[in-house]
Amino acid sequence: MKKLCTLTAFLTFFINITTYFFNPTITFAQSTYLRVINNETPFYQNVNDTEPCFYLPYTYYVKVLDNFESLTHVEIHGKNGIAGIDGYVPTDDLFDDGLEVINPFLCLDITTAGTTVLYQDRYLVTPSQYIFAQRKLKYYGHISSENGNIYYVSYNNKLGYVKESDILPFAIQNHPNELTFIVQPSPPVEEEQYENTSNNSDFFGLKSVIIVCLLFAGLIALFIALGKKNDNRKSNYYEENDYE
Repeated sequence: MKKLCTLTAFLTFFINITTYFFNPTITFAQSTYLRVINNETPFYQNVNDTEPCFYLPYTYYVKVLDNFESLTHVEIHGKNGIAGIDGYVPTDDLFDDGLEVINPFLCLDITTAGTTVLYQDRYLVTPSQYIFAQRKLKYYGHISSENGNIYYVSYNNKLGYVKESDILPFAIQNHPNELTFIVQPSPPVEEEQYENTSNNSDFFGLKSVIIVCLLFAGLIALFIALGKKNDNRKSNYYEENDYE
């Protein structure tokens, strides 16, 4: 009985340890980054939202928290002085490129051109606060509205929208990781050259076979001719006693 209890305890301990180390949910949530592969990849605040909060920066990454059939629960930022937010992104707009991800998120400061209003909503109806000129805002993404293009930003960790016209011009560079999700087709010229090379190789190979066959046939003809010549010499040769 004592041995049975000891065996049961050992098996329970082994199962718990195995479950702890091989739980796919823990590994998936802590280490997986997926890449944004469309120019207009929507980021929804809630799983049932029909309108996006903004569009994510192209070629940058999101951190996976959970995965559903059509949507992926993700987190962006959360370090380097930028407030982290979580939301939902269409799964088909994300890609696992298998590359090492050191700085997954776009860390970009944009500057106010003048006195700017930070709005709570994308329709620019409810002001959150006023911001002076030459202030730095943390950029998250963009979206179009009836008022033109607007940006989703944070200022002193307060999230909201600002008009594009209130911001100094800026550019967004692609993430430094190689764009492995873009397959570059081979130039047509190179393909034609390859085909021509292949055709030339076949032609020269056939030509070599023909030449070898002709040489072999020539050697056979030469041996036959030499054999006939020797027979003729034998028939013309005679000794004195052959004639009386």
